[in-house]
Amino acid sequence: MANIAVQRIKREFKEVLKSEEVRFISKIWHPNISSVTGAICLDILKDQWAAAMTLRTVLLSLQALLAAAEPDDPQDAVVANQYKQNPEMFKQTARLWSHVYAGAPVSSADYNRKIDKLCAMGFDKNAVIAALSSKSWDVETATELLLSN
Repeated sequence: MANIAVQRIKREFKEVLKSEEVRFISKIWHPNISSVTGAICLDILKDQWAAAMTLRTVLLSLQALLAAAEPDDPQDAVVANQYKQNPEMFKQTARLWSHVYAGAPVSSADYNRKIDKLCAMGFDKNAVIAALSSKSWDVETATELLLSN
């Protein structure tokens, strides 16, 4: 199965010669990645892009970016602000997004209760997670945001 995935990645990467097509499909909570579109803020994907870029080069650059965020050059200002102002909340939010959108182990039970509470009110789960994440996990302000949309 892993071999099939590797072949697919290699094939698709050879077909993708435009930097704007390199993005995350799974939602991710990171200052340099759009939490909405998956667009990545990385120099080699912007002004330093070359058609000769190898899959290895791009993946190593992404790995470095994921390990060391650049909150002063963000793709997502809300995430970057949380990263700088409340690092612990950022880590918990990132863990929750990893659990919900990528199947990582369960994160904070408190965050899950807040999600369940707003979902029970009839809101879409993805909208609830986005609202809570952007409003520092405050149920009241997240509810106001959901109702204003």
